[in-house]
Amino acid sequence: MAILGIGLDIADVPRFREHIERVPELLDRLLTPAEKLKRNGKIRTYESLAARFSAKEALTKAIQYPGWMSWQHAEVVSARSGAPSFRLSGPVLAHFRAIGGERLHLSITHDANVTMTYVIAEGSGAPLSPPVDQPAPKLPGS
Repeated sequence: MAILGIGLDIADVPRFREHIERVPELLDRLLTPAEKLKRNGKIRTYESLAARFSAKEALTKAIQYPGWMSWQHAEVVSARSGAPSFRLSGPVLAHFRAIGGERLHLSITHDANVTMTYVIAEGSGAPLSPPVDQPAPKLPGS
């Protein structure tokens, strides 16, 4: 298995909060119902909500998702240990499989007013980044 791509995203928590407070229905478009809640059923903090959205942004970069991604088809889930990972579905899963994707690694951190997420996509497909002396390969469906 090889690294297909990597993605990194940083989110400004106060800015994210401001957008959600101004347009509350935006949260329903960005996150699934399960992503918005802690295990105890209480709403997550803005830091945690921003981090989950940031993870999806990092995912789009790691798998070079073409065009607009339906945020509902990439869900951040937590293991019993609390470690984050993804559950993909629909066109996002289809794209991931089409590029030869087999495994995703997700790391999330937040401190003060910033969140940072890092995604590594692994699989048997060709790396999404071209060698330094060659043009980029065409993605499936493009």
